[in-house]
Amino acid sequence: MKNFTLLLLFILFNVCTNARTFSVSVSNFQFSPANIPNVTVGDTIRFNFAAVNNHNAVSTPLGQVPAGAAAINSGDPGSVTTFYIYVVTVAGNYRYYCDVHSSDGITGMVGTFTASAVIPVNLKNFDVAYSNKTVVANWQTATEQNLSYFSLQKSPDGKNYVETARINARGNSDKPESYTYRDDQLDMNARYIYYMLKIVDKDGKYDLSPVRAVRNEQANSKLITQIGPNPVSREVGHLMLQFYADKDTEMKTLVVDARGKTVLNLTMTANKGINNGHIHMASLSSGVYTIIFSMDGVKETHKVVVK
Repeated sequence: MKNFTLLLLFILFNVCTNARTFSVSVSNFQFSPANIPNVTVGDTIRFNFAAVNNHNAVSTPLGQVPAGAAAINSGDPGSVTTFYIYVVTVAGNYRYYCDVHSSDGITGMVGTFTASAVIPVNLKNFDVAYSNKTVVANWQTATEQNLSYFSLQKSPDGKNYVETARINARGNSDKPESYTYRDDQLDMNARYIYYMLKIVDKDGKYDLSPVRAVRNEQANSKLITQIGPNPVSREVGHLMLQFYADKDTEMKTLVVDARGKTVLNLTMTANKGINNGHIHMASLSSGVYTIIFSMDGVKETHKVVVK
């Protein structure tokens, strides 16, 4: 009854405010999607849990929410068997994790999003495109009032952004104004690059644009970008992964022992862009294991030691 009441309330809220609902699947040792794009204040994040699970979604004490925002807290691992609702009320960066499957709130089973204030109508569009080893960012304002500058922010993972360029705004204008920036400083290890605009006025107040992602065509074609710890202890038992996908798909994972026997056979959900995954190794005997990852015809092999 409590979940039904909450569901009814956030449906009414969304209808009345034109807010959106983003669904996050909490299963298979990952949040999917791990990075929620284009969240604005007033939107709802719905975490969908399996009927039987050992997961939760929390932001304290190791995660992050902006000052003044309520903590993300679905309760103890496994206590939610339907869904958990979080309404975004403050602009800024959010990072949440599973108590059981992330030891530091940064690696492992972690999810993030950046919420902007309601985007002002003066930002007409913002797009990025890859062309000839360069990312071209284009945006247009319909009108400008008291604007100071645009900070073009870039991230290799959709979580941690740094300013890559600062472009002065026209300031005040009652007609459309267009801007372009060419970014040729691309990370060869980042298959996808994420961009957003920080729009700053002359009083220091700012809004954030929607996030745009672009595929880096010159990046190394690695499937697995991070895997560890290696060696992994049986006490810890958690092998953390980060991997790329060019579309919404699945990644097959085989763990093979030194005798060639398959001891684990897993399927991980993959969303377009960067993904986080997790393999339970605690039940395996000490030794050297070969892990074979395959996705859409691409296969990659890694050696991992269990101590």
